[in-house]
Amino acid sequence: MIKLLFEFIKIGTFTYGGGLAMIPLLRDIAIDNLWLTDSQFANLIAISQSTPGPIAINMATFIGFTEQSVIGAILASLVLILPGLILAIALSKLLAKYRKHPVVTAAFAGLKATVIGLIATSIVQVAIVSLFKEVPKDFGEIWSYLDLKALIMLASAYFIIQKTQKHPLYYILGFGLISIFIW
Repeated sequence: MIKLLFEFIKIGTFTYGGGLAMIPLLRDIAIDNLWLTDSQFANLIAISQSTPGPIAINMATFIGFTEQSVIGAILASLVLILPGLILAIALSKLLAKYRKHPVVTAAFAGLKATVIGLIATSIVQVAIVSLFKEVPKDFGEIWSYLDLKALIMLASAYFIIQKTQKHPLYYILGFGLISIFIW
């Protein structure tokens, strides 16, 4: 339990940019501690994105529950959000006062770029697990490992979303139902 709580408090303390920016750290910790496989992690992202609440808290709750039951779920979720909450409260007046200061402006510019990098890393990690039956051992074999159904679903979702611009719930439900029939 101590290891679980330490890992989630570490994520909550040292990540900036919300749940999507936490995904690479969540993945590394979940895989390294054998709490989830890559495939389970990709599934958890899909489930977390299609259920109410922030993705990182949903993941912490799930991993906490699978490792330590209800108390693990509650504590993992709490230690994930507590550092950010404390920092937000502690720094809010300070940031409001100095938000135009060049050092603060520069720090936020760097943080925004870092968050984009973390989100891009998340996309690549999830894409590899989702679009390939197994991770290709070399680039020349990439086509033999590709999951064509997943690739067609990705392309279809992308084009339909770009054309229709509906609420995300429609896509989640629609493509969830479609995938039941094609997998």
